[in-house]
Amino acid sequence: MDYLLVKPDKNRHRYVVGIDFGHGETSAAWCELEWDKSAGKRESIPHDVELIGNLKVIPSAINITPDGRCYIGKDAFHSDFMMDGAKMRVGFKQCPKEIEGESEQLMIEYMRSIYARIIEKVDKLQKGNHIVYIARPSGWTDDRTKCLYQRMALEADIPLGGLTSESRAAIFYAINRDEFKKNVLQGGIVFDLGSSTLDFTYLNFDDLDPIDHGYPCGASIIEQAIFEQLLLKDNGFSDFLKKYPMYKDAFLFECRKTKEAIYNRSDTNLRVKERIELAHTVNLDSLPEEDIDKYDVVLKLEFSNVNEFNEWLEQVCHYKTDIENAIRNYLNQWIRDKKVYGVYLAGGATRMNFLKPIITEMFQLSDEQVKGDSEPSLTVSRGIALIGTADAITSVLREDLERKKTQLIEPQRLRSRMDKLVQDMAGCISETSWNVVHEACSDFKRKDLDKNLGVKDLETDIRMRLEKFTESGLLSVISGVFNQFFQCESEDVRMELNDIIRYYAPGQEIKNVRNEVSDISLDIQSISDICMKRISGIVSKLLWAALGLFLFGVFSLIYQAIKFLIYKFKSEESRRKDICQELEKNESKIKSDIKSELVKKFLEDASFGNIDRVRIPIE
Repeated sequence: MDYLLVKPDKNRHRYVVGIDFGHGETSAAWCELEWDKSAGKRESIPHDVELIGNLKVIPSAINITPDGRCYIGKDAFHSDFMMDGAKMRVGFKQCPKEIEGESEQLMIEYMRSIYARIIEKVDKLQKGNHIVYIARPSGWTDDRTKCLYQRMALEADIPLGGLTSESRAAIFYAINRDEFKKNVLQGGIVFDLGSSTLDFTYLNFDDLDPIDHGYPCGASIIEQAIFEQLLLKDNGFSDFLKKYPMYKDAFLFECRKTKEAIYNRSDTNLRVKERIELAHTVNLDSLPEEDIDKYDVVLKLEFSNVNEFNEWLEQVCHYKTDIENAIRNYLNQWIRDKKVYGVYLAGGATRMNFLKPIITEMFQLSDEQVKGDSEPSLTVSRGIALIGTADAITSVLREDLERKKTQLIEPQRLRSRMDKLVQDMAGCISETSWNVVHEACSDFKRKDLDKNLGVKDLETDIRMRLEKFTESGLLSVISGVFNQFFQCESEDVRMELNDIIRYYAPGQEIKNVRNEVSDISLDIQSISDICMKRISGIVSKLLWAALGLFLFGVFSLIYQAIKFLIYKFKSEESRRKDICQELEKNESKIKSDIKSELVKKFLEDASFGNIDRVRIPIE
């Protein structure tokens, strides 16, 4: 169930905002919806939001002080804001379990603060003129989890339009990049390494159903290893955290900054020398005097180069092996026998120097086939903004089509077409019913009949034949008329719907309303069947009214005239032939009179006049 999601409205919403609330870092982008431009002229360019200064990425960290003030990003661990009773967390995003949970409530406050920062930074975004889409980890697939995450965003006062998986957002962005688009034509993978998970998405244009799967080997494992294997094994830091456990997340954040400093260096062959100083993390002056000098300690990390650090990392937590196992499992279990022509790197952690060699080797690709954006931390937020834009436009397209479909089959439109339907039906029925009369007359003339048979016998035979016709033949006549009518109508519907579709999505027009795979198809046979069954009894009644008034009345007068004029001068056989010939001479007038009376009675009859109220199913 979607909890009060915002519905895209082209009269209100001018922009889409995409937010990637990552486990390790957060980014956002926005797109203009450009409702006034047709699809081919929309630019759909995602604009990054500078969340702090001129930085587009902010660490996913929060500090809520006892007096209710909220600090996010690096400010969460500013020494001036860390105090007793403060809720300080980093990497706190987790699969939601209950809306009132501590982590969930922290996430809600973080969402609220990030959204407020976005509004503050982007002048164009005003209340009510935009809609927000956010990403969720690919592993959050069950409906309850997704609903909880939606509720959290809505409780944070975010005008949420919907969720999308991080991997889908990444591949949506990637397929719009020239360097990766050609790979997806045959088969490509987005390799999205974030703080908490490694997500894969495989896509090729021959099979447009992406194959997603994620593994719990995100890059936060590395800072956790630094924290547990180095920092906690230092007596000074270990003693301090035992006495002041509230600072644990602050030092986890320091370990994360150390990891980033190691992997962000331009020359990985240079010596690694990093320091974590307790005094730079904690305001020692806030501690008791006896602790100020005691905890003035420093942790030094020294390696000959980044590769030596990678070897240490493999020894303590087997991180490279975990990545290799994830790739191997995805290849063997999820995309077995599928060809991979390229990999697109997403997520800030893909900057780590050991990843690309592993990917090229295990996917059997060249360096040129493994691409990445210059700012991989922004891939997901940009992709969300683009997906949100497409979703908003598609949603409005669907509404416009539904509105048009309603107009195309609403009573006013059917009534406007009723005259043609009535004329066609009356003409077809009069023609077919006359054929019944004609056959009766032909048999009446040809057969070796009892000489005592006369006008009344012919009339009785015609009545019996017409009764049989109304019971077994009339439905097929009505069905044919309705089928032809609705087929003509459906072509008009198709053309009018396509006028709308071309504006939003050129090249995606409805080709055949009978066999259209989208939810805008019309089942013409079902429509005609329903209407046919609805009015067959009505038509039968009206047919007899028309025939009774004209058909029998007309040829009854003819019979009487012929009987009066020639009864005494011809044999019974000749008289029967003359009666039939005289009747057939009046074929045009009789059929015209039948049609006119049927038209009159159809239009007068309240039941027939209400066929436009028949509920027509649209799939």
